[in-house]
Amino acid sequence: MMEQADKDRERGDRDREKADLDRERAERERKDFNRRLAEVTDSQGLMIENMVWPNLNRVAKQVFGGGNVLFSGIRLKRRLPSDQGRLMELDLLAAGEKAVLICEAKSKVDSTKVREFLENLRAFPEFFPEFAGLALRPMIASIYFDPSVVANMTSLNVVALGFGDETMEVLNPEALLASG
Repeated sequence: MMEQADKDRERGDRDREKADLDRERAERERKDFNRRLAEVTDSQGLMIENMVWPNLNRVAKQVFGGGNVLFSGIRLKRRLPSDQGRLMELDLLAAGEKAVLICEAKSKVDSTKVREFLENLRAFPEFFPEFAGLALRPMIASIYFDPSVVANMTSLNVVALGFGDETMEVLNPEALLASG
């Protein structure tokens, strides 16, 4: 009887060890999957940035209602001199004489991401004081927009940049008229 109890205990110990190893392997696989998924998502964002970049000056002129683009940039990062722990990253930026267009490239856009983008832009003048006197024109670029999201963006005066018949185009031109 003692011999059977010892065997059962040993089997239980082995089963627990195997279960622990299985949990550890599952956790490693989950972390690896999440890492790879993040890489895919990041690459989608980069792909959209790269699609918008050649169109940025043309679109900026449209958003600005004409006029020259004096500066444009892609993947801009800036830290505050007074607080090196704070960083602002901008996907695309185009500055004209009276306005600055800031474009966020997203693989998927929803109303929450629009609000987060607008909230993050509040710090823009602090990070980019050279543009602080210009009107801020927020824009989000994506491959696809649900019509309800475009309607929400229009109500918030955020330009939606997506695919048109030939290239990227403003999908809600009424947002351009709203804040002139």
